[in-house]
Amino acid sequence: MPLTVIVIYLLACILCGVMGRNTTIGFMGHFLLALILTPLLNFLIQAVGRQSSRVRDHLRAPTER
Repeated sequence: MPLTVIVIYLLACILCGVMGRNTTIGFMGHFLLALILTPLLNFLIQAVGRQSSRVRDHLRAPTER
């Protein structure tokens, strides 16, 4: 039972990292934050977090057609 809970927790932390890869602190930042805090709190941080400057610049650039 405890091994199953640990595996599920680590998978949730990895999911947080993958979801946060285009944010300012990136994959490792969100992964470590989820490990230290909780994945649920990390999801809330991502909801109010900021995208990386690379993604923001790409969204602002006019599309060429």
